[in-house]
Amino acid sequence: MRSAGPTVNDIADRNFDGHVERTRFRPLASGQIDTLQAFVFLGVQLLLAASLLLFLTPYTRLVAICVLPLVFIYPLCKRFTNWPQAVLGAAFNWGMLMAWGEVTGHIPTGAVLMWAGAIAWQIGFDTVYAYVDVKDDTRLGLKSTAILFGKHGKICISLFYALTIGAWSLGGWLLGMSWPYAIGMLVVGAHLAWQTWRIDLARPEVNFRLFLANILTGALLAAVALAGTW
Repeated sequence: MRSAGPTVNDIADRNFDGHVERTRFRPLASGQIDTLQAFVFLGVQLLLAASLLLFLTPYTRLVAICVLPLVFIYPLCKRFTNWPQAVLGAAFNWGMLMAWGEVTGHIPTGAVLMWAGAIAWQIGFDTVYAYVDVKDDTRLGLKSTAILFGKHGKICISLFYALTIGAWSLGGWLLGMSWPYAIGMLVVGAHLAWQTWRIDLARPEVNFRLFLANILTGALLAAVALAGTW
């Protein structure tokens, strides 16, 4: 499903991507494949994802199916709302809810907070990413949090990163994480603070590198969560 999401996105944006510097070489936009081939590829991805449902409990299957509207709505969001990043965050972090549902048979409040923190995190780092395309998106009449925040982007991103750490900290506490988790949250917070300090709204190449730096954020969160179970 993580792969199917970008496929849906590329199909929906095939008439826009060719006019954006960062996306003009995507397979559909550049003509490497046609729309029919893209839909066939999407069908294969969805079938592979659906096959995994056979190994899950009925409750988790229901949770999994509930994410489908978000996956298919997201690519259209930039046409009518400045918050496509929020929908993206909700969809791409849905697996957190599925994991808790599968292991415990329900989704505790702490897990919902962890998911909410991941949404705030994605709004933050995907806004950094959106600043790379802000000129092209504005010209094409598309919407994003980068366009909404404008020159106040650095402050807004820092607020979402603060919400991220707050939600992850409270969520971890409710889930009974041990003291290494709390220390780890300080490390993750410091990393996100460094990212915020480095943001330069006028330099797309810097923002793109900071977007990629969130690979480390995800790795840190995984390590911290593991340490918190000791």
